[in-house]
Amino acid sequence: MSRIFGVQLLVATVSLAMVAAVVAAIVVIGPPSRQRLLRLDARRVTDLTGIAQAIGLYANRHEGLPSELATLTKEPGPRINSVDPETRTPYEYAITGEESYRLCAVFSAASRDTPSVHTYLGEDGWTHDAGRQCFERKEKVGKQ
Repeated sequence: MSRIFGVQLLVATVSLAMVAAVVAAIVVIGPPSRQRLLRLDARRVTDLTGIAQAIGLYANRHEGLPSELATLTKEPGPRINSVDPETRTPYEYAITGEESYRLCAVFSAASRDTPSVHTYLGEDGWTHDAGRQCFERKEKVGKQ
């Protein structure tokens, strides 16, 4: 009888440890639904970075900013993602001057609230709050 009790105690202890580990993981990194939203935000920043790079190439090649994002999809080189990965709506793009433009996206969370996930911020200045956020950019127009 004592051997069966020992096995049951071991099974109960291991089961309890597994449940505790899952609960601790959820507390530390958040529930899977939150992680999904953070991954989507990271994808948005990656997309915006790619768009900004494509705009730079376009401005250098054509000596002007593209009139719309769809123009960039027709250019040679790496493909850009010009639509939000969740809503499938196009990112907002507007020319604000001869060498300046604005890119906008809707984010699920503020980047400052999730520094371990948002390692992409750095020098590019993609720091954002939750909701619709716009980023002002300048691009040298013309042959470099």
